[in-house]
Amino acid sequence: MGEKLALVFDMGTQSTRAFLFNQKGDLVLMHKVMTEAFYSTQIGFAEKNTEDYWDGIVESSKGLKAIAGDLWDDIIGMSVTSIRNTYAFLDENNVPVRPAITWLDQRLASPNQKFTTFNKVCFKTVSMYRTAYKQRRLSPSTWMKENQPEIWEKTKSFTILSAYINFKLSGRLVDVTASQAGRLPYNYKKSRWQKENELTFSVYNVEKEKLCPLIKPGELIGIISREVADVTGIPEGLEIFASGSDKACETLGAGASKPDVASISYGTTATIQLTTKKYVEPQKFMPAYNSIMDGHFNPERQVFRGFWLVTWFKNEFGLEETIKAEEMGITPETVLDMKIKDIPAGSDGLMVQPYWAPGLKIPESKGTVIGFRDCHTKAHFYKAIIEGIGYTLFEGLKYMEKKSGQKVKKLSVSGGGAQSDIICQITADMFGLPVYRVQTSETSGLGASMIVFVKKGVFKNYDECSNKMIHFKEEFIPDRENNKIYSKLYNEVYKNIYSKLKPLYMKLYDDGSNPVV
Repeated sequence: MGEKLALVFDMGTQSTRAFLFNQKGDLVLMHKVMTEAFYSTQIGFAEKNTEDYWDGIVESSKGLKAIAGDLWDDIIGMSVTSIRNTYAFLDENNVPVRPAITWLDQRLASPNQKFTTFNKVCFKTVSMYRTAYKQRRLSPSTWMKENQPEIWEKTKSFTILSAYINFKLSGRLVDVTASQAGRLPYNYKKSRWQKENELTFSVYNVEKEKLCPLIKPGELIGIISREVADVTGIPEGLEIFASGSDKACETLGAGASKPDVASISYGTTATIQLTTKKYVEPQKFMPAYNSIMDGHFNPERQVFRGFWLVTWFKNEFGLEETIKAEEMGITPETVLDMKIKDIPAGSDGLMVQPYWAPGLKIPESKGTVIGFRDCHTKAHFYKAIIEGIGYTLFEGLKYMEKKSGQKVKKLSVSGGGAQSDIICQITADMFGLPVYRVQTSETSGLGASMIVFVKKGVFKNYDECSNKMIHFKEEFIPDRENNKIYSKLYNEVYKNIYSKLKPLYMKLYDDGSNPVV
């Protein structure tokens, strides 16, 4: 037997990736299977056949085994990490009764959602009514009861996607606390399902008997049976360890296991997360998620469809760059990066607030561009989008630092956008903090593999594991003059955009989702 290896599956929006990591943190092998992100039967719907996610596991596993050779015999354990806020509807035999509703879905239940008078008064007393009302309308369970009551009746288990995959691998329908990041009645502070007498239990419209059992990260889910081994090629008898959501694993894999390091993910959804022992709300009434290190939390500020904006911009305005990229054998984003290299910090006064997909706290907000002048080019808009995402994440960090009482000293970045040196440098300049990249872009997979190595006894704890498996490779030092420019623009302009424009946003807010109070 050679070096010890961990087998990890990372189920994303558009792909499933199978990895082999060694105990030094090296990504030894990877096999990627592309899948359709979703299909839409109506505007705003984003669904996917639940079985397709399992097919992605099977196909990626077989593909990895085909190239692994003797390395397949060196696997000591496995884990699965997956996207958040994607839901499976299962019958009494844990067979899907309808397609999964994905995190990209924007359907709303009807506006006439009601709370009991008592709950309504309680929500209003703590200024939580608008948030609770919006959550209720966004909850798939509420929509199902209104629009597909016969299918909801057949649904015996309403779960996050990860629970379904756990069942397919082990025969146990269980989910891990660190995967709970969705519209379910979950008590994040106490790491359990809410009790029926808790105030926010009424928001989600889910019968308690439809919720599956929960386990802690690191617990043994089960082992691979002969039947599953025959289907997937995974070694029979291999132990399956619970990890958590992709963002939870990414934070550990990016080296942000201490509260003085923040993890920034520049993915389709851009996020900034901390790891804390103290429960810290990242925004008022918004939960801190459970870390894959049991007993810790990951407060997070999110820019929904964050680097989706970059893809949108490239698709809408980047034909010239796309053609040039094909000629040069590079990506269109690399061509755009070359064009913003000489544009000064602050994009010559052009500023973007990236509320293309507003959050629960500010449902009336819209994406905003201000400061446009005739000197601005396409490249200015591209850089302003990147800066706008940075401003929003910086705002979240300042709030979380204040609530936690902990100052962040450095940033670790991952995700597709983090592969750009220019974007990393802009981030360092905006935050005024050094930015680091670890040895692999697959930080979610790396974090999940760390669970395996700790639980198999290769390392005694996560501190030792982090020291051995995480290696900061590139460092980006902030330019102090640029940081002064960004600080001035943030404090004098960006922080005021939403409050100044809110009255106008409210006039545009005519989609019927504003509660009558």
